[in-house]
Formats: sequence, C-alpha cells, structure tokens
Amino acid sequence: MIEKIENVVKNMKKALIIGIAGQDGLYLTKFLLSKGYKVHGVDARMMSLLPDLNAKLASMSIIDLSDQQVLTEILKKVQPDEIYYLAAHHFSSQSGNNFAGTIYPFISINLLAVNNILEVIREEALRSRFFYAASAQIFGSTDESPQKETTPHRPDSPYSISKSTGFYLCRYYRDFFGMYASVGILYNHESPYRSIDFVTTKIARAAALAHLGKSEPLILRNLDAVVDWGAAEDYVVAMWLTLQQDNGGEYIISSGVPHTVRDFAKEAFGHLGLNLENYIFQDKNKVASSRLPYIGDSSKIRNVCRWKSKISFEQLVRSMVDHQLMIIQKEQK
Repeated sequence: MIEKIENVVKNMKKALIIGIAGQDGLYLTKFLLSKGYKVHGVDARMMSLLPDLNAKLASMSIIDLSDQQVLTEILKKVQPDEIYYLAAHHFSSQSGNNFAGTIYPFISINLLAVNNILEVIREEALRSRFFYAASAQIFGSTDESPQKETTPHRPDSPYSISKSTGFYLCRYYRDFFGMYASVGILYNHESPYRSIDFVTTKIARAAALAHLGKSEPLILRNLDAVVDWGAAEDYVVAMWLTLQQDNGGEYIISSGVPHTVRDFAKEAFGHLGLNLENYIFQDKNKVASSRLPYIGDSSKIRNVCRWKSKISFEQLVRSMVDHQLMIIQKEQK
C-alpha cells in the first residue's frame, strides 16, 4: 500500500505558477489541484486571496522576480512539468496612466524575468512546458478588429511593448532551441477577486454601495469604451489546455463578444434594481478615441484545444457585484 501511494505521488504532475497571488493564479491553483497536480507558487507578495489554499500548495516562495539566482534555485529544485508565468506589471485602462512613467518596471517583470526562466530551462535541459500570459494590448493602435494570432503588433505603451517583446521571446526559444513555450494573448478577463484598481470592480463596488444606501458618484473616463470581457475562471482552463498540445504555440484567449463599459455598469446596477444613470457619470474631459476595439477571434484555441467558455457576461458581472456586497457587509460588522 505504501509503495502504491509513493508511486502515485511520484507520478503527480508538478506545476509552478509565477504570479500566483492574483486572480488568475487563484483560479489556476484551484483548477490544477482539482486535476491532481502538485502546485508550487512564486510571487513578489504574500498570497492574500483564499489563504486556505496555502496549505494545499507543495511550496510557496516570496521572491524578487528580478533575482535570477533565486529563480534558478527554485526551478532546479521543483523541476516542474509546467510553468505558468502570470506575473505582470499592470495598468488600469481607466486611469490614463498606461502611457506615463518609466518603462523599467514593465520590462523587468514582463520580459527580463521571463528571459531568465527560459534560460534556466534551456541551460538545465528541464523538460518544463512554459506558458506566458500576454495581452491584447500588444496590438496597440490596430487597424484590424477582431484580432487574430496573425494580426500585426503595434505596441504603443510601456506595458504593450514589454508584452509584445515577451511574445516574440517565447517564439524565439521555441523556434531556435526547440523548447515548449506557449503564449496566451489574453483579453480582458474578470472575476469577483479582481482588485479595486480595475474599472470592473469599481463599478461592482459602486453598485453594492448604492444598494446599501452608501453611494458615492463614480466618474469614469469613457463609458462608451468597447471591451471583450470574459471570466478568469474560464481563461485559466484555456491556459492549461495550451500546454496539453503536442507543440507550443500562440493562442488568442477571448470571448469574442463586445460590450461597452456602460453595458457592464447597466448590468451591475440592474442586478440590484438600480438605475446606473443616478450613480455613474462620464468624465467631461473625455477625449474621443479613433482606436479600433480589442475584440479577439479565439477560433484557434476553440478548434485546436477544444476550449469552451462557460460563464456568461451577465453571470460574471452579477458574481462581482454579489462579492462586493459580501465584502462591504463584512466591513460593516
């Protein structure tokens, strides 16, 4: 009996999730554990979401992702079958700060740390399959909508430049060294665990506060912005499926369905029987944008990997509002 148990443990797949503390890391951890994986986590901060998951992790490391020596030690020790690079230096599309400031933090986290990991895999001849989370922002001021995997990159911000370069870095290691490196071009994906920095959570919280009679006006930059929204819980399954194929590749991960920020707000407030017009306001300094919207053609991943999204836009919005209601009610106790 002991020998059988040891063989089961020995044959368990090992996954290393870098950037495990975010919403994608949370859902991917839960999914992989349900698949019988031994999950190892790496992040630059303590895991703050569902801390009970910590007890189920094979290991958890809090490190500086720019420290190549520490990354090397973790990779050599874990010898993961699959590596998911979810760490990213983000920005909020509604804050207007994605074009400002130095490019270094974007390059450091979104690119240089990725290169360090790929180099360790190559030098140590690890048999790890690598997944890199890219972004629809790599298409920049695109002249094509919906976008496909073959749509030209026109990165026009520090974030998109770093993500686009990460995309091509993975292709380089795959083409020249025969390594297994896949890229997911992720479109906007949300969940109840999305941080308050993002417009979706701001709207969900505003709706919850209004329902509880504690509303404050929420001013947004562009209520007419068109977004391709999906559910993070669905998208992590897509990530996993990309690493189950015979060869690595690039895949757009999207819903393919456009909605405006106003649509999101209408669904959020309508879920609680409220009229968004009384609570959400358009920034008077709005500048009209001629940019085509980021809408993804995810035909490839749906056909090749048989991926299907299960959570509807309406279900996603309502779950985020309900979660904010729960949080606010807990805060009041």
